[in-house]
Amino acid sequence: MSKIQITVNGQLLSVAYDSSLQQILLDQQIALDSVALLRGNRVVPKSQWSFTTCEDGDVIELFGVVAGG
Repeated sequence: MSKIQITVNGQLLSVAYDSSLQQILLDQQIALDSVALLRGNRVVPKSQWSFTTCEDGDVIELFGVVAGG
């Protein structure tokens, strides 16, 4: 299986080329309900994480979700 390189919160990761955003979070043991996600400079809605695959060189930033206003 081919691997690609992505960066998640400044950490370089080697992942399968067909990894979804959701799979990457699960592999990193990150609770899906605890973060918001930027791919490049764009927010990716949680509803799209399971079918959005990463591309080589992607930069992903995760932010903690805080309830309330």
